[in-house]
Amino acid sequence: MLSSTSVATQFGGERATKQPVKLRSGFSGSAEAADVDTAIQEAYKHVYGNAHVMDCERSISLEAELRDGRISVQEFIRGLAKSDFYRKNFYDSCSPQRTIELDFKHLLGRPPHDQSEVSESIQIQAAAGHDALVDSLIDSEEYSQAFGEHGVPFVRSWQNQPGSAQSAFNRTAAVSLGYAYSDKAIGTGSRLGNQLATGRASRIAFPASAKLQLMRISNSWRGNQPPRWATRVATVFVIAGVIEVTRLVVTVAYSAMSN
Repeated sequence: MLSSTSVATQFGGERATKQPVKLRSGFSGSAEAADVDTAIQEAYKHVYGNAHVMDCERSISLEAELRDGRISVQEFIRGLAKSDFYRKNFYDSCSPQRTIELDFKHLLGRPPHDQSEVSESIQIQAAAGHDALVDSLIDSEEYSQAFGEHGVPFVRSWQNQPGSAQSAFNRTAAVSLGYAYSDKAIGTGSRLGNQLATGRASRIAFPASAKLQLMRISNSWRGNQPPRWATRVATVFVIAGVIEVTRLVVTVAYSAMSN
């Protein structure tokens, strides 16, 4: 049987097991430059859902304000969530419910608890716009307790939280596709509609990956250790691979010298 940690790893949950990124000093302007760089990098990765961001799509002015200590990490997160990049990829092109699911994941580090939470957020968004919803989440007591003014949000629902239900873990898996995927690639429709409407958590659908298949096999081995024959076969393949790579290198080098 796979542990919750093993399951989370298949969806990129290993990122949540690392030490959360938080600037050690009160203002980013007095923090180490390397720490600020790390905070910026992790903020882009999390708020933009692991999407690739080109240099021209970065919020350079926000980065400068954070480096100079004019804004906190919390305000940097707010700016990213209100940016043209975020609006284009996670608001304009997504269904209202999908937008809410992503807002909760990117800003609070968890999926919505229930349909009423989604409905309330949709009402805020419809009445005052997406920026107002961003403000309501970032200015919430939950955000303050989870990340504070100088912490970078992360997916908290991979971890065991006091009083949290199993459904939170399953729904986190539902809004994730795999560690190598971005939220842009998962689609524009709701991933939790049926679960939230019924109040039930669906079974976890694992990403199709060779790594997971290997884990399933290894869990059937005694002591979770491969038998001797499997180790020998793996060793043969490794040696054969090294020999083939060496042969190719020698061939290329010989051809270059001959020319």
